[in-house]
This record gives sequence, structure tokens and C-alpha cells, in this order.
Amino acid sequence: MRDAKTFFLIFAFTVLMAFVAGAPHCFASDFIEQLRRGLDAEESGNWDEALARFSEAIRLQPHSARAWARRGETHLRKGDSQAAIKDLLQALKLDPAYDEAYSRLGFAYNSVNDYDRAIEMLNASIRLSSGSAEAYNTRGFAYNGKKEYDQAILDFDNAIRLNPKDARFYNNRGFALNGKHEYVRAIEDFDRAIELDSKNVMAFNNRGVAYLRIGEFDKALEDFDRTIKLNSQFASAYHNRGMAYSGKGRHDKAIEEFSKVIEMNPSSPILYKDRGTAYRKLGEYELAVKDFEKAIQLDKKFAPAYAALGLLYALAPSPPYHDPIQARRMAEKAVTLTSGTSPDMLQALAEVLHALNQTPEAVRTLRKALAQDPANKEYLQLLSQWEGSSTQAASTETPEKRLPFLNLW
Repeated sequence: MRDAKTFFLIFAFTVLMAFVAGAPHCFASDFIEQLRRGLDAEESGNWDEALARFSEAIRLQPHSARAWARRGETHLRKGDSQAAIKDLLQALKLDPAYDEAYSRLGFAYNSVNDYDRAIEMLNASIRLSSGSAEAYNTRGFAYNGKKEYDQAILDFDNAIRLNPKDARFYNNRGFALNGKHEYVRAIEDFDRAIELDSKNVMAFNNRGVAYLRIGEFDKALEDFDRTIKLNSQFASAYHNRGMAYSGKGRHDKAIEEFSKVIEMNPSSPILYKDRGTAYRKLGEYELAVKDFEKAIQLDKKFAPAYAALGLLYALAPSPPYHDPIQARRMAEKAVTLTSGTSPDMLQALAEVLHALNQTPEAVRTLRKALAQDPANKEYLQLLSQWEGSSTQAASTETPEKRLPFLNLW
């Protein structure tokens, strides 16, 4: 984005032209003064003051695309994405060739998870200014949101080519590589991001996730500890630290971590689902069921909670918690809720079927999951175990050696 001086020169020229055309000098001076005060307030982080100044500038000069864009940018910084979108669209209506407005609109649409509109805006920005690393980075973020990781990586490659010293671009590319299960390459990118910015909280957290995914639980814990040290309010780091403890078999410690983050975010169903899973692994079935039901209460369409409840009913050693009919019904509901398009839910159903001694059907179901996510090594390992073993499967709870989680922030 243009710096404040460049921005101001543009406005000064606009005002000068207006003056030459006969605009009152005091009117033009007031307009410039409001913009200047708005920029000063924005730079100091005083968003409300900046909004007031830019709003006054718009009142004085309603046809200034730059004034609308600056107010839209301030709304975005303040966290009001819808107001930002409205102002930035008005800026583009006034100046259809304003590439930076397209770029910021892409960012705003990303913030409300409207990735298709974000990509549309960023395509326009890149056509107008192909040298913008920020536009490539923001479009890569949108492709990440759509789980189109290959395209995301290409955009982050371009962002890095244009600005190889920006830690964010390496972090974001690493995130996309995590999505492709290419964890070793992802760790290399997170290493580079941390080398460039030793206080990059997201890079430490994301590297921890990569370590966690390859079973390097101690390294994962170190990264999550560092994340929390840098930002004690970073809720996902507590969540992920709980996952790492669970991977080490320390389900008691995992429960402590999940309980901490539930206090921070009591309306998140995934937290109750994961704490319930830890309770199940400790054999605390009553507490586990309570957490799974709480997750469903918070979101009746939250498929992972139904899948987790199904697995509990399949693996519990005795009634009332061992219930094969309920086990299958809950797991199938999870698949139905995701329209059969979630490989994780298909895997959960396969595990329930395997636990209920229905190995041939379990194998067929797991193959469906693998067809949707061919690079998932966990699926491949399970498939190899099941196809290489007899059709007899344990119908009671046993220690799990694979990674006991699928959903990470």
C-alpha cells in the first residue's frame, strides 16, 4: 500500500485540480486537513478518531475514492469487515482502476470467509499491479481457505519472490504445506519465518502443529510453550498443547489444557469434543459423554461430536456406554451431516465399523476417505493394518498408537 506521503501527494494534486476548477480554497483546505488528521489518528491506532476525520473528509468531498478507501481501511483495522466492504466498494465505484482498494477488499472478504469474492477482487488487483506481494499473499490466503493448497503455494511463491524478507509469506506457505500433509517442508518454511521474525506467534504455533502431525510431540510442546509465552491469550496454542499431551498419552494433562481454553472460549464445540475424547481415553465415559453432548448442544450440526460419541459407544467395554446400535447411528449421522464429503468423518465411521468387527465394510469406508485425501498417511497406515490383519477386532477400549486427533486450529 502507498505510504502516507505518496497518498498525501495524490490528494494534494486532486485538491489542486479542484481549486483550479473553481473550488473554494477554504473547502479544499478543510478537506486536506481532515485527511491529514485522519492519517495521524490511524497511524497512532486511534481508530474512532480516524473514522471521524475520514467521515468528515467524505462529507466535504463525497467523490473522493481515496477518502472512502481510507475509511474502509480503518473499518478493517477496527475489525468491522462489513463496513469496510461497503466503503471499499464505494471507492471502486468512484475509481474502478484503484488497485489497492481491490487488494483491501480481498482482505475484507477473506475475513468473512467469502473466499470466492476475495479471489475475484485480488485477481483484479493483480491485473492492475502485478508487482504487489501483498495481493499475492492475500489471494494465497483465500486459496488456503478454500483448501486449494497448490494454488495457494504458487501465490505465496510469488509473494516471496517479490519480498523475500517478509516472515508472513513463509508462515502462510508453511500453513498450505501443512494442509497438503507435507510437514517436513512446512517446518522449513516456519523455521525461515521465525528466523526473520523471532516473535512471530503464528509461525511457532503452526510449526508446533507440523511437529505434532509427525509425532514429534516434545518439539510440538516446546513450540506451543513459546507461543503462549509470547501471547498468553493465544487460545489455539493451549488447545494444540492439549493435543500434544494427548499424543504422548498424557490425557490428564490434555484435559487441563482443554479446560483452560474452554474458560477462554466456552462456546466452541470443538473444545468440548476434544476434552471428551481425552476423558474417553482415561475411561471416564460419563464425563466424555457429557462433553460430547455439550458440543452437540452448542452446534447440532457439528459432525465431529457425533463421530466421537459413536466411537465411544463402539469402544466402551460394557453397557450402558457400549452400545453398537448407537455407535453406528452416531457415526453415520456424522457422515450424513457432511454429505459424505469429509474424509475425517468417513474415517471415524470406518473406525467404528472396525471396532464392531465389521472389518470388510470398515475397509471400504476407509478407502472412500483415502480417495478424498490420498496423501493422508494415517489412512494408509490404518488400511494396511486392517487389510493385513484377521477380521477379528477388539470390541473394547484399547490404547491408540496413531495420532488421536484430526482437527487443529
